[in-house]
Amino acid sequence: MSRPFVIDGVCHPYNFAQENLNGRFGRIFNDVMHSFHPLVNPPGRALSREEWERDWQPQEFIETMLLESWTDMCAVHSTPIYDAYADGLVTNEKGAWLKERYPDRVIWYTCADLFDERDKVLRTLEENLDRGADGVKLYPSRYVDGFTESWRMDSREIAFPVFELAQRYGVRNVAVHKALPIGPISSEGMLVDDISAAANCFPDMNFQIVHAGFMFVEETSMLLRNHPNIYATMEASMLFTILDPPHQAKLFGEFFAAGGFEKVIYASAAVNPHPQVVVDALTAFQMPEGSPFQLSADTRALVMGGNLARLHGIDLEARKNKLAQDSFEQHRQSNGLLEPWTCVRRSTPNE
Repeated sequence: MSRPFVIDGVCHPYNFAQENLNGRFGRIFNDVMHSFHPLVNPPGRALSREEWERDWQPQEFIETMLLESWTDMCAVHSTPIYDAYADGLVTNEKGAWLKERYPDRVIWYTCADLFDERDKVLRTLEENLDRGADGVKLYPSRYVDGFTESWRMDSREIAFPVFELAQRYGVRNVAVHKALPIGPISSEGMLVDDISAAANCFPDMNFQIVHAGFMFVEETSMLLRNHPNIYATMEASMLFTILDPPHQAKLFGEFFAAGGFEKVIYASAAVNPHPQVVVDALTAFQMPEGSPFQLSADTRALVMGGNLARLHGIDLEARKNKLAQDSFEQHRQSNGLLEPWTCVRRSTPNE
């Protein structure tokens, strides 16, 4: 059986380095992020805490994704998490660098920090759309002196100008962090009740609920059912294939029943988990006997790459043929996959 063409719906060249942390909240955020690492990476595939607390460079990131796993394309999401990290955790510069050098392998979602003054937000966004961004990544909450501040996706003043600018550039994909509060913040901004109006007012755009499945599962399911342009991007929630397969089956059942197989997008959250660990888990995952939503080769291929390809207008057969000739694919076919974390360890001094 041929393997599916895998597009990782959300992955990041993170900067977990200690010097990048902003105070207490940054330390807590880092601790929460690290807590997943030893759980989802089996013995022998987990980095030490010292190795993990690093500033991932774009080249070692892309080599980890494409030489150490059967991932074929990466949706790289830049992030504006400035309350926890001095550089926001994943900079636009890293995303732009990867998109420029590997345009056929990388889908880049530029980040916009909507807590900034509007003119600055739109100017920064326009600069990154000019640099080739394929989508926009948004974070609706931030931590300030013990309190949580949030904005809403249905705000005509804050969010809609961003959607309008993206639309003028022909960029049709917006991904928003929802359903997963990280660190000591409230869940108000994680609610999904603000996405409906955005989807209604911008029917030609696609809205991805990133981290779908952690909270508000019923509400998310209703959005998938009622809106043709809302999708569940299961970053980190896809890890239940490893941590709690029955729960993963329940989430899949809810989302497949509501929106069909076409509404769910695979996302590993790599390189926090090693990418191949999650590829292996989803490739082997089976729905319970008797479920009407069995994962066939065709439906699994939709989740693992076909759906995101469709959202971005990518002809999968043409892209497969093109990528078959590049150095990553030639290396994989000739040598197989490199051992986990080879690329990052060989670039670390004294390793």
